[in-house]
Amino acid sequence: MKNFFKKINRIFQDYMREKRLKIGKAIWDKKEKTNIIKGDNFIEDNNIKSILFLRYDGKIGDMIVNSLMFREIKKVYPDIKIGLVARGAAIDIVKDNPNVDEIYEYHKDRKKIKELALKIKEEKYDLLIDFSEMLRVNQMMLINLCGARFNLGLDRNNWSLFDLSVESDKDFKWSEHITKRYLAYLLKLGLKKEEVDLSYDIYIKDNSKYTEFLNKIKESKRLVLNPYGASKHKSFSIDTLENIITFLKDKDIAIILVYFGDKFKELETLEKKYTNVYIPKSITNILDTALLIKESDFVISPDTSIVHIASTFNKNIIAVYPPKGGKFGVDHLVWAPNSNYTKVIFCKDKSSSYDEIDINTFELEEMEVEILKMINNSN
Repeated sequence: MKNFFKKINRIFQDYMREKRLKIGKAIWDKKEKTNIIKGDNFIEDNNIKSILFLRYDGKIGDMIVNSLMFREIKKVYPDIKIGLVARGAAIDIVKDNPNVDEIYEYHKDRKKIKELALKIKEEKYDLLIDFSEMLRVNQMMLINLCGARFNLGLDRNNWSLFDLSVESDKDFKWSEHITKRYLAYLLKLGLKKEEVDLSYDIYIKDNSKYTEFLNKIKESKRLVLNPYGASKHKSFSIDTLENIITFLKDKDIAIILVYFGDKFKELETLEKKYTNVYIPKSITNILDTALLIKESDFVISPDTSIVHIASTFNKNIIAVYPPKGGKFGVDHLVWAPNSNYTKVIFCKDKSSSYDEIDINTFELEEMEVEILKMINNSN
């Protein structure tokens, strides 16, 4: 019965969303077309001097991967101004990035979106780039009001609001790693494929915050163990953490538990119970976690932004993913770790589309085997 009501509610929500999007598209899907000079290089042919990236979703992992685009554009065109619309913790990831010239903070409030758009419009950006698979009404409004000379989107050939479009199944495939999708955007702008580097960037100004904490660790290797995913169902339980900690207790590896907010309180019993567990007392933002990963050798995590932070620093990674995540059931391919040494382990699939994934249902024996392989790979 519970699943029945979930199904009815989802059908209703999908219906209402479709109605809202149709109305929004009728209002905001309009733009005075700018003549595009077609050649081998869109940026040079159309005299692009400024680019605005829209990353209003607040997703940290997406922003980390997006960093490759900022760098690669600046590498070829250092004088191009790069602006970025972002929100939440994703701003922390790019606030010290030298390849981003200006950051505009996004708020979901409709009035603030309009104010932001009018502020951006005064900057007269040449090109706006949006990455949304599905545009919500507020996002349509923002793009419309920003007034960029050209708008580039994803699968937007049938939109009046967009001048250019990166097309799935033509420019990239949904089953390919996310970096290939961003590469498609760069190629659309005229960058050369053979010259593009698909690695990520995270810039940390202060690398000394945890020096004292790390100096107290007696083990020769360090492993960051991240318990937390996007939800309770996608986070490691205390039992799962204890199983991993116990397996590693005689391996001369320090386990650094990372957290956010007040989650420290539910983990501190593990530090008291196990001599190989360490928990820093002052993780205040995502860059703190990034620094701890940078200073470690291994990372184990459920599917979340931590995986992409670890990839940035090319760490040895074991990540636990749902087997059929995302709209096309291939999130484990699209958002896979991007380090030299990575292993993805799958939890069990949910029994119906209205149940929740439990990330803790992976095979412990498989995890233990992969941990040993990862350790041996580093020796």
